[in-house]
Amino acid sequence: MELGASSRVLSNNTLLRFSPESTFIRRYQVPVNPTSLNHHQRRFSNASFQLSNSYSIRETTYKKVVNMSKVHSREFELSSLTALSPLDGRYWSKVKDLAPYMSEYGLIYFRVLVEIKWLLKFSKIPEVTEVPSFSEEAKSYLQGLIDGFNMDDALEVKNIERVTNHDVKAVEYFLKQKCQSQPEIAKVLEFFHFACTSEDINNLAHALMLKEAINKVMFPVMDKLIKALCEIAKDNANVSMLSRTHGQPASPTTLGKEISVFAIRLGRERQEISQVEIMGKFAGAVGNYNAHLSAYPDVNWPQITEDFVKSLGLSFNPYVTQIETHDYMAKLFYAFVRFNNILIDFDRDVWGYISLAYFKQVTKAGEIGSSTMPHKVNPIDFENSEGNLGKANEDLSFLSMKLPISRWQRDLTDSTVLRNMGGGLGHSLLAYKSALQGIAKLQVNEARLSDDLNHAWEVLAEPIQTVMRRYGVPEPYEKLKELTRGKAVTKESIREFIIGLELPEEAKANLLNLTPHNYVGAAAELARNVDVAVNLVNGTKVLETV
Repeated sequence: MELGASSRVLSNNTLLRFSPESTFIRRYQVPVNPTSLNHHQRRFSNASFQLSNSYSIRETTYKKVVNMSKVHSREFELSSLTALSPLDGRYWSKVKDLAPYMSEYGLIYFRVLVEIKWLLKFSKIPEVTEVPSFSEEAKSYLQGLIDGFNMDDALEVKNIERVTNHDVKAVEYFLKQKCQSQPEIAKVLEFFHFACTSEDINNLAHALMLKEAINKVMFPVMDKLIKALCEIAKDNANVSMLSRTHGQPASPTTLGKEISVFAIRLGRERQEISQVEIMGKFAGAVGNYNAHLSAYPDVNWPQITEDFVKSLGLSFNPYVTQIETHDYMAKLFYAFVRFNNILIDFDRDVWGYISLAYFKQVTKAGEIGSSTMPHKVNPIDFENSEGNLGKANEDLSFLSMKLPISRWQRDLTDSTVLRNMGGGLGHSLLAYKSALQGIAKLQVNEARLSDDLNHAWEVLAEPIQTVMRRYGVPEPYEKLKELTRGKAVTKESIREFIIGLELPEEAKANLLNLTPHNYVGAAAELARNVDVAVNLVNGTKVLETV
């Protein structure tokens, strides 16, 4: 049966129709000949939920369904339990900091801000004599509408929208209502939204939403994550660890150096995000200032609007259609995808190190790892982070691919898509916090790390054959391959091989002093210097919000 379709439940002499469009059951007394039923009707007639002939049972069923419908409609209003997105339900406490910026409320607030700022800008254009300079009292009143904007105001805008069926026009009407009581502004109410297309307001609102959300919510958590990795790197700069390439033992490193690699990579992408120019346009219905010039042909509108857009802290895009082209958004969201991909790599590596017992996880009283295996302490924070990063990247990649495409001078496909920007950022934020939560639980298991190194003497084949090359020993690689490849190699067998080499005594002594624990090259120094390296990525400090 198709989802949402009516279902017929058959008894011997009654046909009951369940209609999803109603909250009650219509009962039809219809004679039914079982032999005339089609396949689906016979299947339903034999189903386990077949109704009894009893009138009392039918009436009881009717009452239950009616009561269930009433409870259903009452209980399934929006709440943390009924939200379609887990960001608005299960994970709300971890992502709610984005709500003032990336929600419908945030969009309305920034529309109000842009409309008011444009009216204030108008009052400063000498050629526009119809809007004289406002007094300090009038300016203060308008600024108060911005600073005092609250949820009741947003709901009032939504109520107006129910009549207008146009969200931006509702903001204009809201402001006109609010300003009727202010004598100066009341005289120039028609200069709210003057010469603007809705997208003039929207594109600046969306740009400000992104700018504020990234600077005030995303960057602080991203910086905290990078700093946490730097701390792990420095604390474990000298903790030797067996590397693995292709999953097999390789030249040793230190735990701190391997973590520092992720700190540097994340820092570089964080810097790339901070350098994306958040852009805006304000050139009217098709980007040509048609309406502006028809009303005030002597005003330098390109310069006026450029100054206005820049006054909001945005970069100005002079070549546009009805919409800002959204190319900066594609660049911005792809930069987040790259940051997220690096964090996925980190999550998976740490997951693997936990599996190898290189890390232990601090347990919390009352927490359960498995519903059937009491001993389990699962790396759930890193798994949660990885999963949400994947979801975030899917959302952000779609935005990056879709938003720069718009038919001719504009179609409306970007409008509904732009309302989903908060999803990609929300899942990213959730992932960053999950990773931080997992990092806080990590304890380095130096005994396990040391044990792995003690059983990997074959990794010294690399330095031995390299020194042999320096001093002209023939076929060094081939000799070490014969000694080590696919064979059990011990401390004793390695030392015996070194002693038998024709090398200068000093070189031989240096090789004899090598162990899997101290053959780490410059790893410790690289880890200790991670702070300097992170702060100087591309010659710029990256842990400062721009």
